[in-house]
Amino acid sequence: MPLLFQMQFTSESYLWLLACLGLGIAYALLLYRPSAHLHNNLRYFLFALRALSIALIAFLICSPLIKTISRTIEKPLIIIAQDNSASILLSEGKGFNSKDYTNQLKKLEKNLSGDYELRSFNFAEKMDEGLNLNYKGSLTDISSVFKQINNQFSNRNIGAIIIGTDGIYNRGSNPLYESKNLNTAIYTIALGDTIAKRDLLISTINYSNIAYLDNQFQIGISIEAYQSEGSNSMLTVSSESGLVLSKPISINSNEFRQTIMLNLPAEKKGLQSYKIKLAPLDNELSQINNVQTIFIEVIDGRKNILIIANAPHPDISAIRQSIENNKNYSVKVRMVQEVLPAEIAEAGLIILHQLPSISNNAKDILKLVEAKPTLFVLGAQSNIPAFSVSQNLITINSNGMLQEANATIKSDFYAFALSDISRSKINNFGPLLTPFGNYGLKGSSNTLINQQIGKIPTEKPLLVFGEDVQRRISVLAAEGIWRWRLEDFQENSSHEAIDELITKTVQYLVSSDDKRKFRVSTSKNNFDENEHVILNAELYNESFELVNSPDVNITLKNKTGKSYSFVFSRALNSYELDAGELPPGEYNYKALTSLGKLNYQAEGQFIISSQEAEYKQIIANHQLLYAISSQSGGQMLFPKQLDELPGLIRTNEQVKSVSYENPKYSELIELKLLFFLIIVLLSIEWLSRKRNGEI
Repeated sequence: MPLLFQMQFTSESYLWLLACLGLGIAYALLLYRPSAHLHNNLRYFLFALRALSIALIAFLICSPLIKTISRTIEKPLIIIAQDNSASILLSEGKGFNSKDYTNQLKKLEKNLSGDYELRSFNFAEKMDEGLNLNYKGSLTDISSVFKQINNQFSNRNIGAIIIGTDGIYNRGSNPLYESKNLNTAIYTIALGDTIAKRDLLISTINYSNIAYLDNQFQIGISIEAYQSEGSNSMLTVSSESGLVLSKPISINSNEFRQTIMLNLPAEKKGLQSYKIKLAPLDNELSQINNVQTIFIEVIDGRKNILIIANAPHPDISAIRQSIENNKNYSVKVRMVQEVLPAEIAEAGLIILHQLPSISNNAKDILKLVEAKPTLFVLGAQSNIPAFSVSQNLITINSNGMLQEANATIKSDFYAFALSDISRSKINNFGPLLTPFGNYGLKGSSNTLINQQIGKIPTEKPLLVFGEDVQRRISVLAAEGIWRWRLEDFQENSSHEAIDELITKTVQYLVSSDDKRKFRVSTSKNNFDENEHVILNAELYNESFELVNSPDVNITLKNKTGKSYSFVFSRALNSYELDAGELPPGEYNYKALTSLGKLNYQAEGQFIISSQEAEYKQIIANHQLLYAISSQSGGQMLFPKQLDELPGLIRTNEQVKSVSYENPKYSELIELKLLFFLIIVLLSIEWLSRKRNGEI
């Protein structure tokens, strides 16, 4: 590596140099006057040595700079990126041999490595080093290749990019746009076949991951067929219990597309798998894309709602109809004298209509429901004093009289949200009958609707919510809700406003806070096979404070019986686990830990879906590859033309070595050679003076 030395002089620097030289001469004149001991020639010689030494020392004191320039020659970088996804093998044996092609790539590597710096990669859903090819990638993201090259080699002399692919991508953005960010020639090797082959496939299935028990859920199956006109197939849907339904498919064109909507019954609780299959055609390209499996989590979202009434009343029917519009709720109505303890025990929510009443204090009923979410509905038959002591939410001092009150919805209620339309309607509904008297809230409460007496708004609650020890409770301090239902239909031809109010009230009351001290959950219920499975865990002490001092062990087990054991990592006050990529299938997990003398266990399940995207698009996209090459100044080639590629790169005027100059400034005093030169000059002078008796 050549080095160039250059003193950094300015007009002032030359003056300093002359001054230093003058100083050296002046010093030498004082020292070497005419002497009888020294011959003139020797005196002149020693004079020169001393003048030069002093001038050098003085000049070094001025700290002159020296500039060092290093030149580096960087060879062009050639990047080879090969598609390693499963779609490459679709044309295997049809004019394409994967082993021969891999050998051609390695030969290309060897050919180019002598003249250029070479880096090789393979890619599918991500890019990896080397050409270790197995063509098993489940997804293809071509745009990420260009993005990673741009990020990793942005400051390098990229001479050319060679990318071998069929142009089929099913992840990421359009690679044509991402390749524009690379200012280099891109040579594409066009793999695959652009001619449609005989094939039948399930392209997509649209469905919801959750269904409710005993309800029906809908799935949309998109079917495609190529070069199969006149053929017939059979679409079947099977569950673990057997065949669910079947439907014949008639293919009437060579580019056939059809979407079939099916309604399936959710008959069994838990994670259910459904296998959707198309009967294969004769001589079709691939049968892998004829089958897909989906997973639906069937949950029992139904809650039993029990209305216990003092006496028949039109409000009871109105409330029941609003609740039953939601299929997740079943409603029973019982009079106070006929209700059974077992019915109370099974209920998820109790609605006490005008209980306790004047005629029945219902002490036994109140005892049975004290741990149940409860909605109290007050009216003319309510025993207000007994009601006030039966719960810890509200107290009413009343003489038993009723008064009319309109509704005013509060804006600072956040337990749940009503639509703006429903809010407006309820505010304009007619008055209800409320107990006349003084109202007081006992503890923590959240009021949704206040009473408006005539045109005067008040702070008296009409519909209020709160928590009473072990349960959520609510009080509707009025009767006549049936009038609102009729009024809603008369004015709006629907019951949407009153249905929304009642349904969301019920939803809030039946939902309860999670009181478990040990909880384990997955980041989602359905993972793709190339995704990392992430789980989180929380452990609470007796004061419900998060702790993570003990270890948490978890075992994952799939349907085949294979199990995987892990230990959670600690993260802040909780736990997390990255279980990595796991094989497709259904998994159950069981997590164990202990805190003090107490042992805790948490269980759950999730699924990992297999990716078959590589078999859903089988026609190579060479038009994309041609566009990428053309816009970059490269060229599209076919595998049989690989031997021509080194010549194309070498004749490309843009593929050149780059020379870099790196200047560096340092002080001249750091140059050791000058130090030794001064020592030598002074030593020679001293020895000469010593020999001739001057010292």
